[in-house]
Amino acid sequence: MADFDDITGWREELTAFKATEEGRKFFETNRMSAPKLTFEQEVRYAEELFRHEEILEALKISAKWVKYLDENPDFGQEDERFWEWCPVEDNKTVSAFRRWYAMKLNIALGISTFSAGNRLAIDVVNGDLPSLRSPEAERFVKEEFSRFVTFSPEKPEWNE
Repeated sequence: MADFDDITGWREELTAFKATEEGRKFFETNRMSAPKLTFEQEVRYAEELFRHEEILEALKISAKWVKYLDENPDFGQEDERFWEWCPVEDNKTVSAFRRWYAMKLNIALGISTFSAGNRLAIDVVNGDLPSLRSPEAERFVKEEFSRFVTFSPEKPEWNE
């Protein structure tokens, strides 16, 4: 498994990899279809979002935006202030980290890859879930992301 303790230079590493033939193939080939990830893989990704200050700060701002949108369902892209208020750079940071993380683990990157982990992290930041490894988190992913995520038949650690 890749080491994620020191992610210094992650953006540069991602940019350099994308510029190689291998990188172009990796991101083009994996773009549209990707295998289901396990709940554990999604949670581990979400945990990484919390471990690194730059990523966590971007996540917090993105999560606040998601909460605003959830609470204001009539507010959308057609509204005058949408793009003024939308944290585009923070969303790009989290998205780029997702691509880098997938690259580091050589996980096929599809549209839904780590979508459950991303939403878990957002919901924990916003106080809608108590933790990433809670029964509520697993139940939420089963309800909302079961077509993208598989679940081990074994009991999770927190249920022992």
